[in-house]
Amino acid sequence: MNDQAKEVTQEVQNKAGLLTDDQGKRSMMRLMSFIALIASIWFAWMTLTDSNTTSNEDVYITTAFLLAAFAPKALQKFIENSYPPKK
Repeated sequence: MNDQAKEVTQEVQNKAGLLTDDQGKRSMMRLMSFIALIASIWFAWMTLTDSNTTSNEDVYITTAFLLAAFAPKALQKFIENSYPPKK
């Protein structure tokens, strides 16, 4: 690998973060998944600490938030791996 390729690789690695993809671009899908995960954790905490809850609806809502956090990202990854990028 030449020096220029190493520099580009290093720049991409420096840009990678929690809400960026492997190419250093900001990822709205990761942001949406992170927000849904925080919402599910918050809602689960609220329902577990509420002693007046007698129904199971809170479990369904928490599960829906967790599905909203992880299912779209898994689907996106599957599609990206199934179809090569257009040039």
